[in-house]
Amino acid sequence: MLIRQAGLLGDIVGANLRSPGLPYKVTFVATYHCNFRCEMCNIWQKKSVNEMTPEEVGLFFDRWSQFSWVHLTGGELLMRRDIDDVIAAIQANCRSLYLLNFPTTGWFGDKTVQLVEKTLKRGVGRLMVTISIDGPKAVHEEMRGLKNSWDRGIETFRRLRGIKASNFQAVVGMTLMPKNAGLVDETLAAIRTVIPDFRRSELHLNVGHESDHYFANTGYKGATHQAAILQAVDAHRRETGSVLHPVKFLEDRYQGLIAKYYETGKSPLPCTALSSSCFIDAYWNLFPCSIWSEQIGNLRDAKFDFQALWNSARARQLRRDVEEENCSHCWTPCEAYPTILGNLGKAALSATPSLKKTPVPVNS
Repeated sequence: MLIRQAGLLGDIVGANLRSPGLPYKVTFVATYHCNFRCEMCNIWQKKSVNEMTPEEVGLFFDRWSQFSWVHLTGGELLMRRDIDDVIAAIQANCRSLYLLNFPTTGWFGDKTVQLVEKTLKRGVGRLMVTISIDGPKAVHEEMRGLKNSWDRGIETFRRLRGIKASNFQAVVGMTLMPKNAGLVDETLAAIRTVIPDFRRSELHLNVGHESDHYFANTGYKGATHQAAILQAVDAHRRETGSVLHPVKFLEDRYQGLIAKYYETGKSPLPCTALSSSCFIDAYWNLFPCSIWSEQIGNLRDAKFDFQALWNSARARQLRRDVEEENCSHCWTPCEAYPTILGNLGKAALSATPSLKKTPVPVNS
């Protein structure tokens, strides 16, 4: 595993020196099935049929083993009865894999704990799981559209938190929207009624986005009330403080640059989509990222020749568009984290705008 860790570090250093020949990070959608009815996401409305199979997953990662970071996502991953087979196929065939991470609602507690234990038993450099909690119980369940989802999510997190493995981490993820932007402290207090020693650093904040091809939520104004969102992020960062840890560095730089993203409407750093990272959906469609709805091609149709699509005229044009800032722009963690890692010097030196000096957007 030290070799694989060195491989990821080498990929990150290399991405700061030159454009990689192939990406080292992939956001990989295993399913669009979801039992939640979230008001800020319409993935659950998709008719998800003919999704990727574990056999296809194994074939793909056997041929394209350069990925040292796989971000697995859905839908709700645990809706797939064979999700353990999918993850096992990744672990068995992706020879460069070091970091595997995935989000979940925590609704399927037993299955989630078993999945984590099996994944760790098979061996992985580092495994990170995020339980999505978007506020105190009433607000969370209103936003997520499912009763008892808060209690089940928190209980699953509590159980995952009890797994003692040096290469495993469970956190709570909160997506800030107009409805919950002012409820970060209330969310912390609510979690602490169940888990008294829950630390602020275990709560990771991010901001909502629109995406036609992924969230299918075009028209949802999740980025309104930006002033309230910035105030919440600023207060959370000050209370969390600085910690010398790679994950904390990423989170701090991500949150610290949200204000610049809101101010300019553009990525605060040169985006590394279609360079260090890419997005593959449940039907094997290849996109630059989770937000920009410009499809490069279909891997199933291309007989899983990833390099052919990666080097195609279509991909080259889209890559130029990203470099020239002609994409749709975003600052979602799926894309922001590899972008920060691909611009370490600029990220470290980027000043966080003072909240007092940050322009208050007209739609706030």
